[in-house]
Amino acid sequence: MGLTPRKNGIAPLQFTPGQLRDTVGLSVETFRHWKRVLSPFSDRPGRASRFSTGDLLAASVLRRLTDRCGVRVGHLAEISKEIVSLCNSASWASLEDKVLIVDLMNGACRLAYPRDIGAADVAVLCRLQPLMSELRDALLRSQPSADQRHLYFLPTQVGRTAQARRGPR
Repeated sequence: MGLTPRKNGIAPLQFTPGQLRDTVGLSVETFRHWKRVLSPFSDRPGRASRFSTGDLLAASVLRRLTDRCGVRVGHLAEISKEIVSLCNSASWASLEDKVLIVDLMNGACRLAYPRDIGAADVAVLCRLQPLMSELRDALLRSQPSADQRHLYFLPTQVGRTAQARRGPR
């Protein structure tokens, strides 16, 4: 779960706890509780925790399980490790067309294509594409609007002919 540079030498995006909370839609109190109960959110090295895009996706999955499915966060302590690991296992582009199957009875989860879903006694299916769309929108809204004060050249009108610049004769 360490944040190491990728093969091309570019470090992955990292988010602060506040950015994770805002993007996923967690209150400060809820996140504090998650940090006490869910080890993937408390086992971060250093003083200032940093989270990856996969961590944001995993937090979004966990939030859906608690808010929409009514699963108590305490029941997700063990499986949260696997959810975070799977959400960090590949890029969003390769995860977007998959479904995360959370088998609460057996304490396991796996990624699958929607066509490969087998029958389980009790399982929660979580399509990743809608979560990623919500996260992308939240991340785009959180970015400040582009400021053009840093431009080196003043804007210039283009497309006028030399005669139009000289004026009428």
